[in-house]
Amino acid sequence: MNKKANMCILFHDTAVDVVFVDRTMLGAQIKLMERLPRDEELFGAVAGLMASTGKTPGRVTLVVPREMAMQRTLRYPAVVLEEMAGMVRNEATRHVPFSEDERLLGWSVAESPDGKQAVLDLVAARSPEVRGLVERFEDAGVPIDEAVSFASLAAPQLAGISSLLVLVDERHVQLCLYGEGLLQGAQTLPRKDDGTVRHRVLGAVRQMVARNKAWLGDEGICRILMGGPAEAAELGADLGTAFGLHARPLELPEPIAPLEEEAAISFADALIAAMAEPPPTLNLLEERQRKVPVNKRTVALYGLCLLFVFEMFATYAFRTGAPALQRRKTAQELRELRHETASIQTMKEKNKTYHRQLAQLAKVCNADAGSMEILKTLSDSLPEDTYLKQIDCGREELVLKGSSKEPDKLPELVMKLAFIDTISASEIGTERDGYYEFSLTARLRR
Repeated sequence: MNKKANMCILFHDTAVDVVFVDRTMLGAQIKLMERLPRDEELFGAVAGLMASTGKTPGRVTLVVPREMAMQRTLRYPAVVLEEMAGMVRNEATRHVPFSEDERLLGWSVAESPDGKQAVLDLVAARSPEVRGLVERFEDAGVPIDEAVSFASLAAPQLAGISSLLVLVDERHVQLCLYGEGLLQGAQTLPRKDDGTVRHRVLGAVRQMVARNKAWLGDEGICRILMGGPAEAAELGADLGTAFGLHARPLELPEPIAPLEEEAAISFADALIAAMAEPPPTLNLLEERQRKVPVNKRTVALYGLCLLFVFEMFATYAFRTGAPALQRRKTAQELRELRHETASIQTMKEKNKTYHRQLAQLAKVCNADAGSMEILKTLSDSLPEDTYLKQIDCGREELVLKGSSKEPDKLPELVMKLAFIDTISASEIGTERDGYYEFSLTARLRR
């Protein structure tokens, strides 16, 4: 069930307020706000108003007439908080003067801020009266989902600080004391023509304050709120004087607070009831699973939203998935190409190796060719009586070791060779059989 479109039918003594509040993404919008006379034409008129909105409410709340509901605020030790659901019927038998067969019960329980008490808000009504009223609405085509008392329904909105709510009607004055997040007490007084209503209301309020002195403390009541369809300026002034406060009108609920229309302010209690979300146990009726037809405009809006979300996801998937698919495809193509050209790549590597080996071989050949030329030149230039035992031919030096009859002439002969730069060392050793050993080191010219 769509709980965002709420319709509230609030009974006064001689009038009935009907409000229809639709909660949208743009905030709470009032689609209907009418005050009808409380007569036999009421039920058909409410059905006509609901049909004129073009939208079936997801929840219809019936705020029962105050003369039908009996309110009790009971306190118990905090240890029974979890067992309260099983205790309600027995406690109702003790505190409600209706037989079990003909009574309807609604209740809510909360723990006091000090954690020592469980506070029970008990609402009772006669079953024939409430069910008869509900049946007349349903016969006219107005479904009723819940029947509640206004005093209990307004507790979450008004009980943030200690507050006295005074609802003034044509024939009754209802007093509700809120505080510590709870409904602390409620009382309904009849209005008489003898002019004593102001004195009786002041006396009843003083008694309520005295009974709740324990949690009110020295500060007492922090604000006085006036509501209801009847004028009560003098009563508000008397209450303000008695408690040192300024009585002010009942405020609109927060989501509708920006509305500054006088008409909306006069429907403040009905708007509070329409915006409230009471616990299921506070409903005097059994739970009803009513199916609400979906508005065509809502279906179209949801369809457009889904299409927009799908388009966003598709765009995101394309922008992130397409490059990833392309990368995977390219990587696969590279793997296949490498596999197909593996033999060619192997041959390229072998060719590189062969080229390196050929270059090294060419260097060796060039070095050997130079050494052979040096040996041939030495063989042709040295005297016949000179014998070489060792030749070391490096890149920069030439070392000759051997024996000769005239070793002292060898340095001069060697210096004349084209590839000799300088003689770095020359030694002549011992003589044997006319031959002298020698060692000669020369630097090559490159």
